[in-house]
Amino acid sequence: MSWTGSIRLKAVLKNDRTIVKDTYYYGAFKLSRPVFLDELSPTYFLIHVGGGYVGGDRYHQLFCLEEGATMTLTTQSATKVYKTMGEPALQETELVLKKRSFLTYVQDPIIAYESARYIQNMTIHMESGAGLLLTDIFTPGWSESKTEFTYDWIRSKLNVFHDGKRLIMDHLLLNPSDEMDSVLLLEGYSHFGSLLLIHEEVDGEIINELDEMLSPLRSNVRIGFSRLPIRGLILRILANQTQQIEKVFSVCEDLFRRRVLREDAIFYRKY
Repeated sequence: MSWTGSIRLKAVLKNDRTIVKDTYYYGAFKLSRPVFLDELSPTYFLIHVGGGYVGGDRYHQLFCLEEGATMTLTTQSATKVYKTMGEPALQETELVLKKRSFLTYVQDPIIAYESARYIQNMTIHMESGAGLLLTDIFTPGWSESKTEFTYDWIRSKLNVFHDGKRLIMDHLLLNPSDEMDSVLLLEGYSHFGSLLLIHEEVDGEIINELDEMLSPLRSNVRIGFSRLPIRGLILRILANQTQQIEKVFSVCEDLFRRRVLREDAIFYRKY
């Protein structure tokens, strides 16, 4: 398949520091130089130089963390999906996490504009002892009619394999163009966020503490928890502003870094 943009990255642990052993990108995808927002783990910003996704665009990402490696990946800014009158825009992402590795993958919102159609497929292969913090946000973009939900549809598929066995199969379809689906789409909210956290130290005590910390935010958003068959959770958020979802994400990540990783919170310095 011919890709509009492609990127791959492999990180390894060397002398107690994570370094990138192999990286390659071309087309509309670029990768920043590493930024060390904490002492040992690099942060990379994923950059799209095309201005946004349009019909027929195809993107591919492959990120591999070898045993013991830790890394943070984040997008430079929101991903805008414009009108796609022909083929939908597609993004395929694969994460490979070896033993005792940990990846933080914080994504800025996917903004779907009027008549946009977007497919996002993510496949994650994890070994025992690997950890992951993954976030996702979907929001409607501007439309000429100034009404909500003018994108055609958004389809997101997530498959997580743990030691070769399927752990999670999650399929999200937002389809406001379907009359039945649009009646109670997102229960009247406009923004959808999800957070996946997998780590062997995320136990019931931490989940209960997180639940209490999120209580003051529930006046403006709806939040739901799902525990996993292994140590971890999935968090779902319905809101009307991106900042409300990001606040929930920030509380979750700050608690996790403080209680599990024994680290300070990270400020990603995006402007």
